[in-house]
Amino acid sequence: MSQKVNVELVRHRAREIRESLDKIRAYTAQSDADFFADERNLYTVMHLLLICIEAVAAICNHLLAKTAREAPASYAECFEGLQHLNILDESLQNRLIQMARFRNILVHRYWQIEPARVLRYARENLDDFEQYLFHIGQFVGREL
Repeated sequence: MSQKVNVELVRHRAREIRESLDKIRAYTAQSDADFFADERNLYTVMHLLLICIEAVAAICNHLLAKTAREAPASYAECFEGLQHLNILDESLQNRLIQMARFRNILVHRYWQIEPARVLRYARENLDDFEQYLFHIGQFVGREL
């Protein structure tokens, strides 16, 4: 690993992810009826997911810039770069690419997304963030 990797930046972004994941878990622990009874729950979870995904991408971009001197053109390219550096396995890389596609829908076509899909994603995919942080922590040699 290059000495130029800013471990504190990575740790800061990891904290953002973990804090957001904790909040998402609290919101999604409600019953479906309670969750959808207040539309603020949906919009809050959407926003928290965006924070997580953007932080994942920021870490990815930083690591590639500092270790491989690459500037990926997309999130997918960024995650592929981490897989090429053996930081991520192919399965996690593919799930992160799907995560980036989900992010694009949240940002660019938010009016088309089904609320149930957001809730389902938030309940079923948070482990991908945890696995990502684990692998990044191994790479930088620090627990995140």
